[in-house]
Amino acid sequence: MAARLAALDRKIDDKARAVIANAASGLDPKALAHKLLDAIDPDTIEREVASRQLNPEAVVEALKEEACRPFDDPGLRRLLKDIKRQTEIRIDTISTDAVISSGYDATRAQDTVERFRQFLSEHRDTLVALQILYARPHATRRLDRAAIEELRDAMRRPPWLLQPIDIWRAYKRLDDERVKGNPTRALSDTVMLVRYALGGTTTLEPLPATIAGRFNLWLGREERAGRAYTEAQRAWLFAIRDFIAVNVDITPEDLMDAPDFAAQGGLLRAHALFGDRLRPILHELPQVLIA
Repeated sequence: MAARLAALDRKIDDKARAVIANAASGLDPKALAHKLLDAIDPDTIEREVASRQLNPEAVVEALKEEACRPFDDPGLRRLLKDIKRQTEIRIDTISTDAVISSGYDATRAQDTVERFRQFLSEHRDTLVALQILYARPHATRRLDRAAIEELRDAMRRPPWLLQPIDIWRAYKRLDDERVKGNPTRALSDTVMLVRYALGGTTTLEPLPATIAGRFNLWLGREERAGRAYTEAQRAWLFAIRDFIAVNVDITPEDLMDAPDFAAQGGLLRAHALFGDRLRPILHELPQVLIA
C-alpha cells in the first residue's frame, strides 16, 4: 500500500495532491505512505517507545492505528481509486482500424464526443492550449508541452474523465471514413483531437503520419534561404522532427536528457553541428510542424 501511494504521488500534480490532502486531514499520498512505513520501521518504533513510555507492542499497535485511520473514510478510498485510474496508462491492443470501429458502442461513442466538446467549450478561456487552438486574441504563449500536458490532465480529472484514446475510438466509431490510423498514445494525440473537434482539420490522424510533408517544406524554405544542411545535420533534424511528433515541443534540455539525443552526444554535439542556429531551429520547428 505504501509503495502504491508513493508511486501515485509521483504521477499526480499539485492540484490532485491538494485534493487528497483536503480529504485526509492534511496528508498527501507521500505523507500517507510515510505513516504506513513508520508503523513498521524499527528506528521509528524505538523512538516512539522512548517518547511515549509504552511497551513496544503497544507502540506498534498505536502507530498502525494512526497510519490506517485515514483509510477508514470511504470517501478517501474512492478518491484515491478515481485519481489512480486517471493516471494509469492505457495500452491499445487494437491492431487494425476495423476492430476499433466494430467493438465500440455508438451511443457510448456519441456521449464521449459530446462530453469532449462540452469540455472544450467550458475551458476555452481558461486553459492556455485551448486559448491558442481556438485562436483567442488573449492567448499569450506558444503551444508548448506544458500547455498540452495541462490540457490533457484537465481532461482526465473528474468530472470529465476523458482519455485521448477513448475520444479517438469514439470518433472512429462515429465517422470511420474521416479517422485515419490509430492513436499513438503520444502527447500530440491531444492536439490532433482538439483540432479535429474544432473543425481545424477534416480528417483525424496521428501527427507522425502528417508531419513529414511539413518538415520537407521547411527544409525547402531553408535551402532557398541559403541554409543547406550536411548529412550529419539532417540526421539530427530528422531526430528532432520525430521527437516533436510525439512530444509537441522540444527544448535544449531535451537534447541533454532524451536517450536518443544523449546517445549521439547530446546538447554539446548539437551545438557543434548547428552553432547559433540551434536555438532558432528548436523554437521554429515545433511551430512549423504542429501549426
